[in-house]
Amino acid sequence: MKKKTSLLLALMLAALMLMTAGCGGPASEEAQTQTVTGMGGVEVTLPKEVKTIVDTWSAATDNLFNLGAGELLVSGHPAAVSDWSKRVFPGIADLPDYSKATAEELLELNPDMVIVTSTEKEKELRDVGVNAINLMYTDYEGFQKSTTILGQILGGEYEERAKALVDYTQWVTDTLAEDLKDVQEEDKPVVHYIMTSDTTKLYSGAGGGSIIEEWINYAGGKLSTAALGKGMGLKDVTAEQILATNPDYIMIDGDNAAEVRDALKASPEWQDITAVKENRIYCIPKGCFWWGRLCGDTPLQALWAATILHPDKVSFDIKEETKKYYKDFKQCELTDEEVDQLLRTELLPQ
Repeated sequence: MKKKTSLLLALMLAALMLMTAGCGGPASEEAQTQTVTGMGGVEVTLPKEVKTIVDTWSAATDNLFNLGAGELLVSGHPAAVSDWSKRVFPGIADLPDYSKATAEELLELNPDMVIVTSTEKEKELRDVGVNAINLMYTDYEGFQKSTTILGQILGGEYEERAKALVDYTQWVTDTLAEDLKDVQEEDKPVVHYIMTSDTTKLYSGAGGGSIIEEWINYAGGKLSTAALGKGMGLKDVTAEQILATNPDYIMIDGDNAAEVRDALKASPEWQDITAVKENRIYCIPKGCFWWGRLCGDTPLQALWAATILHPDKVSFDIKEETKKYYKDFKQCELTDEEVDQLLRTELLPQ
């Protein structure tokens, strides 16, 4: 009788173990993953806890710094390596570059997440087993959405920082709208944007619908080349078309902005342009990345531009906001001298 009882108990225990294993497998897997919708609207599965990240896009690298998540990078974009990014996260200079890695190389590295800039690339990598997600944005609303998604993926303190950054970005746009509400359309200056470090390429520009047009609009200006094309970089636009816009201000984005400015001043074609005649040529700040482009300092660019275009109307101090931003998000306390260096104060028109 005892043997039969023992055998019965053993069989019951074995059955219970099988049931537990059968029900626990998928649930256990589910507990180790999370489902997230990327910027392209595609739902993807990632590890629940992301500890290693390959970033193929400089703007996302910079935004990871904002969330204090630089230590998660096993590869960053080389364009995000600058004096300021090394100050914020010294390890950036030592990371390998996987921004152009093949799917096979990424599979071998096996990071928890790979940040890409298109739904096509996202699918290409996910089809072979790489945990890719598209976080590409092209405007301020997209910056907030991409930041929110990144925070959701990383969770915890990273998510709290992401929420704070989204709120700050909203404060920027709300503040500028209030400060500049009385500026009439006819009083908004025309701004020409140049993105180049090459003094022989003075006729570059940005088109309508770009984030460049957006921050100029937020700052109370009008993009000179908005009607000449769409997107970040204009193609097939002539020098005559650009000169005909006769901008009131010129803002230059690039490492050699001062040299480009001097080349504009020396160029005979530009001598009759209002911005040149009135000495209103400005070099856009560069922090961990160039502010005028897609980057982690996107909120600050609109503030900076507003202080140039409407200094008598803004309710904030750009130096104090820059200090606050770098302390709150990049965990980097800047001295007054460092803020001046970052804002390129020495390059302001004299």
